[in-house]
Amino acid sequence: MYKTLRLLFCASILCLAQGVQAQSIGNSPYSRYGLGELNTNLGNIRTAGMGDVGVSAGSSLHSNTANPALLYYNSITIFDVGVAGKYKTLKNAEQSQRDGDANLSYLTLGVPISKRWSSVISLRPYSAVDYTIRNSGSLPNRPEAIVINEYSGEGGISEIYFGHGFRLADGLTIGASASYLFGTISQESSSIVADTSISNTSLERVAFVERTRYTDFLFRTGANYRRKIADKAFLSAGAVYTLGTDLTTKRKTSYERRTLDDRLTDAPMLPDSVESSVNLPPSLQFALGYDNGSNLTIGAEFMTQDWSDYRNVDGEQELGQSYKVGLGAEYTPNANAINSYFKRITYRAGVRYAQSPYVINGQHINDMAVTGGMTFPIGRGSYFEPPYQLNLMFGYGKRGTTDSGLIAENYLQFGAGVTINTRWFVKRRIE
Repeated sequence: MYKTLRLLFCASILCLAQGVQAQSIGNSPYSRYGLGELNTNLGNIRTAGMGDVGVSAGSSLHSNTANPALLYYNSITIFDVGVAGKYKTLKNAEQSQRDGDANLSYLTLGVPISKRWSSVISLRPYSAVDYTIRNSGSLPNRPEAIVINEYSGEGGISEIYFGHGFRLADGLTIGASASYLFGTISQESSSIVADTSISNTSLERVAFVERTRYTDFLFRTGANYRRKIADKAFLSAGAVYTLGTDLTTKRKTSYERRTLDDRLTDAPMLPDSVESSVNLPPSLQFALGYDNGSNLTIGAEFMTQDWSDYRNVDGEQELGQSYKVGLGAEYTPNANAINSYFKRITYRAGVRYAQSPYVINGQHINDMAVTGGMTFPIGRGSYFEPPYQLNLMFGYGKRGTTDSGLIAENYLQFGAGVTINTRWFVKRRIE
């Protein structure tokens, strides 16, 4: 047990050090809008491999943060950490480029409090911003003067999640969570004017810089009911409701003059600061699941969130209605097989389709993907130390379109994580 505790502590320090840094998702132009690219997979690597299905897919060996009501099924202490990323090709009607990155996906520690109550604390991204867009052209009536415009952004919002799950009756569980959201998003728009008809001129970049700090609390409630319908056949129905909230915002702006290698040539000009709030709309998720109580789980899930009333700090509307549909399954041939390691591996597959909240040039930006994954048990395990698990997921998807001057993203999605299960507070007896 003490070796496990030392491992948990060291891993926590390393992951927290990474987690406090700005999230990076590779160049994603659509993260320019709203609060950035939202994290809609509130589970882990397991649920990501199942098409983000997790609201009704409980597990005793994985952290069930997708639905706080499912935390009840975590009857042992669980430490779960994962990283995720994408390798993508971005293209419009004229050109294309490749980009990608990976970062911390979640860091979770779940502890059972009693036979009817289990809790979890988790660190994960709520949203991420990472984009760089460049274009160039000439000044009107002066073709020898070239203007290079650049728009960039980075940062994001992180979430510290504290959830509880309770069993009220046979098959009926409820849960609730409180999250603290915090983070800074930096955005810049800059221009460079190069006039080839004027000699001995030094080029400068003039940038308008915005740095916005977001903080506030977010609350969720969840419920799940699981009922036996036949021998080795169970049906589940689950739901999660996220309450709306107003995020406290503090924005600082200024104009900066820089050299081409981004060194300041003078003090920031016209600094300004604004304190305001932006509204996070409520969201609803509900799901149906089937399992045989042993080695097969199938789930379907729907999520909706209306961002059409969202306004940024300047009061401008940028977003619209969003929804997501997912279907996924997992299967373990024989978790207790002694002579075949491959039978102890868990295999997953899923599909998802989403309408993102981005509405650009009158078009909704849609996202669709096919996903898969596996869990590899590490070691034989025992009653006190169940097997550790190596979790992998992968997927292929497409978002956006090249119509109407927009950008399409074809991406390969990947993720990896480790789950450490152990039993705490158990008195060993020697007979």
